[in-house]
Amino acid sequence: MAKLIYSAIMSLDGYIADGEGKFDWGVPDEEVHTFINDLQRRAGTYLYGRRMYEVMAGWETPHMLADQQPFIRDFARMWQSADKIVYSKTLDKGPAQGRGSSGSSTRKPSGS
Repeated sequence: MAKLIYSAIMSLDGYIADGEGKFDWGVPDEEVHTFINDLQRRAGTYLYGRRMYEVMAGWETPHMLADQQPFIRDFARMWQSADKIVYSKTLDKGPAQGRGSSGSSTRKPSGS
């Protein structure tokens, strides 16, 4: 049986992005990032809503990650190779094909 692990970096009041929609307030330092990498190393699939997928889609841009520190590139490789399922009625383009996404990667939850 597969295991579902929920993980999010958010403020104590439950926000992921700030009032301007930016996520940079929650950027982890090397120690925390390495810990997150180790937690997510075995993840094969990421489940996202549209807005969080749009934040995370920056990890699909290898040329922007080339000059980053090794722990950042490590996470990027893991993220790029995992399947991504995006639950959205409004997303125009889902995860890039050839990066581990499967079939129709933009899915609508049942009952919506």
